[in-house]
This record gives sequence, C-alpha cells and structure tokens, in this order.
Amino acid sequence: MPKQHEDEILRRTSFKVLSCVFTVAFGLVAVGLLFSLTHHLEGGPTSGVAACLFTIALVRRLLSSRIVLDASAVEVVNPLITYRVPYSSVAEVRGGGGGTLNLVTQAGDEIYSTGFGGSLIDNFVGSTERAAERIEQRVRRGRRRTQQGSVTKKFTVSWIADFCMVGAAICAATAGVLGV
Repeated sequence: MPKQHEDEILRRTSFKVLSCVFTVAFGLVAVGLLFSLTHHLEGGPTSGVAACLFTIALVRRLLSSRIVLDASAVEVVNPLITYRVPYSSVAEVRGGGGGTLNLVTQAGDEIYSTGFGGSLIDNFVGSTERAAERIEQRVRRGRRRTQQGSVTKKFTVSWIADFCMVGAAICAATAGVLGV
C-alpha cells in the first residue's frame, strides 16, 4: 500500500507496453529510412521518416494517459489537456462495468479519463473498477486534509511526442522540397 505522501500513478499496463513497442518499432523503421538517405537524398524515405515520427507522437500522446493521485488532488492526464481536481472538489467517481472512468466535480462538470476509457478487455480485467476504487479511497482521505480549490486545466506536455511532432513537421517539409 502506498504511503499517503507519495504520488500514486494509475495507468493500464497495456498502455505502457504498447507505447514502448510502438515507439521502438517505428523508431527503428525511422532510423532505417534515415540510413537509406545517406545513399540518395530523396523525398520518399524522408516522408516515411515523417510518417514514423508522426505515428510515434500520436501513440505517445494517447497511451501516456493516466491518473495521478497526489497529496491534495487527482490529476487526470489526457492526451491534450491535464485536469487537476482537488479532493474537496470531487463529488463522484464514476467507472467500472466496462465503462469509462469519469470524475464529477462539485460544480457538476464531468471529466473524462482517456486512460481508463471503456473497452471489451476491461470487462474481464476490471482495471477501470480498480482505479475508481483507488480514487475513491484517496478522495475520502484527502477531503479531510485539503482546502477548497478550483479545477485547473493545462496543456499536457509530452516531451517525446512533442519532439517527434516537430521532427515529423521538419521531415514533411524536407520531403516536400525534395519532391515525394
């Protein structure tokens, strides 16, 4: 059982595995295409590198979705937006039964978690139900200790995905100049 002062990260194991597999596989293909450019500078392999980097960026953004439980708030990290909800602002945690995990705030807003979206496999594994239970436990404990706060939203930073997206844009522009 985690200590109360430590952050707890909830994410599906399959997301971690798939993220690593896709990143390594498409990274190796991109490196192979880059080596082919040493012989002949052409647009085809360059656009292939752009496609590989774009795929890595997309996969990393989607599969890095998670929920972080810290000392004072639940942080729902979605592909583009991260929500930070103080425990005192959480009215209800909905999830389980193969459905998606949603946080309902005291103001009535519903925050969807991409990391625990409904799936067929979840009907058997039950990861959404377990995550909802862990969040409920932390919310019950955290409500006693935290003050009122507001829900904050910010852009999700994913360094690998952002770097790959910039690289994909550069490679796509280069492929356009070289001719596809």
